[in-house]
Amino acid sequence: MNSTRYDISRAECKTLVSDCAAASEAAAIALARFDERVLRAEPVLAEGGRQRGHAFEAQALIGLTGGLCPLEDLVLHDAGMDVRSPTREIARAAAMLAERRRLARREPAEILSPSALRQRLGITPPPEPDGPDRVTTTAVAVKKLAAPWDRIGLDDDEDQAVEDEPDLEEEGLGNPAFAEIDALLVRTRKKLDAWNDLSSDAGRKNLILRDPAYEAAGRFARWLNILEEGRRLPAALAAALALDAWLWLEPSERAGELGFALAATVLRQRGLAAAHLPLAGVGLRRAKFRWSPHQALSLRIAGLLGALSEAAAFGQADLDRLSLARVVMLRKCEGRRGNSKLAELVDLFVASPLVTVQLAAARLQVTPQAVEAMLKELGGSLPRELTGRKRYRAWGIL
Repeated sequence: MNSTRYDISRAECKTLVSDCAAASEAAAIALARFDERVLRAEPVLAEGGRQRGHAFEAQALIGLTGGLCPLEDLVLHDAGMDVRSPTREIARAAAMLAERRRLARREPAEILSPSALRQRLGITPPPEPDGPDRVTTTAVAVKKLAAPWDRIGLDDDEDQAVEDEPDLEEEGLGNPAFAEIDALLVRTRKKLDAWNDLSSDAGRKNLILRDPAYEAAGRFARWLNILEEGRRLPAALAAALALDAWLWLEPSERAGELGFALAATVLRQRGLAAAHLPLAGVGLRRAKFRWSPHQALSLRIAGLLGALSEAAAFGQADLDRLSLARVVMLRKCEGRRGNSKLAELVDLFVASPLVTVQLAAARLQVTPQAVEAMLKELGGSLPRELTGRKRYRAWGIL
């Protein structure tokens, strides 16, 4: 992929608007309708739809990369109730799930600020122009990116100081025939000890393997330019353009899926998704379109806009399913006394992807035995049990 070229001029933006006008309008209408429904829904239904959406999106992003992430295993791992050992895909999905929850709690302007994005991606800010420390900063960056075996020969002054130390005589390695080899071993040991230092932030950062030729700062700067150009475009088109640029440029070596959440944050910032964080990954997974850098720009943008429309349609269907499940369970609450906690248990099932006896007892302020009795009263309308165990069980609507 040619990550060095992704420049869009004003004329190309105008052409893009005319070519993708219909798809952009359809995506904007679908997102606005779903967001308005979430905003007007009952709080328990709205919260349940948002929490389930986070889990669905994390699962879909793993699926787009060819991985397998069962939704039940993801929910159980998130609650610390794993039935089996979590796989690498489950751990990645759990990290994405936590990331989406964190982004949903913050303001879009704070998330999309260049300083916050650089901090999240671990990119050092560009040096001041004509500053006195410009050469020094570049040298320090090269030193940090170098591998441990390459760093052995970088600090000649430091290595010479190590040679002058009387470590060889103390260790009984003063044989002149092996003096150079012993000195090299001492320098290598000291370098590796500093490299594997887990007691400091710098030492832990050095343990992360990075490609010195990746140019993450340059890719990120070009993506910021595309994000700025999108401010003149309609909201849905700007989000699709930001996601397309992220998939093309890949500003981060390890946080590739973050672009989907940032594109959804663009929609939140522009007012199309004020009540929820759109599920761009779910839409792309369910749509027939498959993004490829070899396609034309207008075709890629139109496909991503169609994925946003598909995401809104999926959200509507899931909210319908959640509402129907609540209605069915609430029928078991008819004719109960006023102090019955059964209706609150139903709302807890709707608002949370996973419910355990201990969680329900703490939320409802009842005993675990009372929760067990209420679960029996729900009967056939009880949500599905997720663990398959007789003890330490969990239920959820998935």
